[in-house]
Amino acid sequence: MPDQSDEIDQTIGDDHMFCSHCGTENAGDGYSCTRCGERLIAVDTDTASPAGLVSCARCGGANNTRAVYCWVCGTEMNDAVRISPAAQAKAARTASTYQADLNPISVPAPVREPKDERTDLRGPASGSLSGAGPGSRGGPAPAADGPATSDEPVANTSGMKGAEVPREIKRWNWAAFLVTPIWGIFSGVPFTALLFGAAFLPVPIRLIVVICASVFLGFRGNELAWRGKKWRSVEHFKSVQRQWATWAVSLSLAAILVFFFFVIPQS
Repeated sequence: MPDQSDEIDQTIGDDHMFCSHCGTENAGDGYSCTRCGERLIAVDTDTASPAGLVSCARCGGANNTRAVYCWVCGTEMNDAVRISPAAQAKAARTASTYQADLNPISVPAPVREPKDERTDLRGPASGSLSGAGPGSRGGPAPAADGPATSDEPVANTSGMKGAEVPREIKRWNWAAFLVTPIWGIFSGVPFTALLFGAAFLPVPIRLIVVICASVFLGFRGNELAWRGKKWRSVEHFKSVQRQWATWAVSLSLAAILVFFFFVIPQS
């Protein structure tokens, strides 16, 4: 490093220059610093630099803004003054000149998708406080606690032990009540065949067992039959049970007529 008290007589074009990175003195025609390997660059006010230039506070030489040492005198750049090179200002004025594009490329307008009324906040799905009714546009939406309706088919889980029983078949079954053992054998409830064994029980016990089993299956017969046998659909199940109910009622009425017109007179 040169002594700060020495007179500065270096100018651009001297036979030596200082490294702006480490301050080491190098030959003027050198390509890189002999100490740190940094490239040696001579800077003047006509040098175009995007970041601008600074002036050395001691010798007034132009340096890059990132220079640590002045390349002219080797002084550390502590109190550098920012300057603007003439070439950079000229380049800036040239770049600001606007030139129209003689062959513009037209960009097609974006295609807008059709609006879905179901997602439109102003559509009939959202409702309005001043609407005339649920059927008019902007009317109030149906109550959330009402019965849910859906066009999607319900999964047929019949024949499974833990199948969910449809609500429409949870009703009284006349066939299971009137002809319990026969209905059970053909409807997927085979344990009802055990009621044939009630014929060997004493009359009071037999009546109690048959009546209790008939009432129980009258209430729960549809649920047991839905889980005990595979059905094509709910409508198929209901159709078969209606046929069973027709035959059960017919046979029961016939048995009552035979009892009153033939058995009682002969006894």
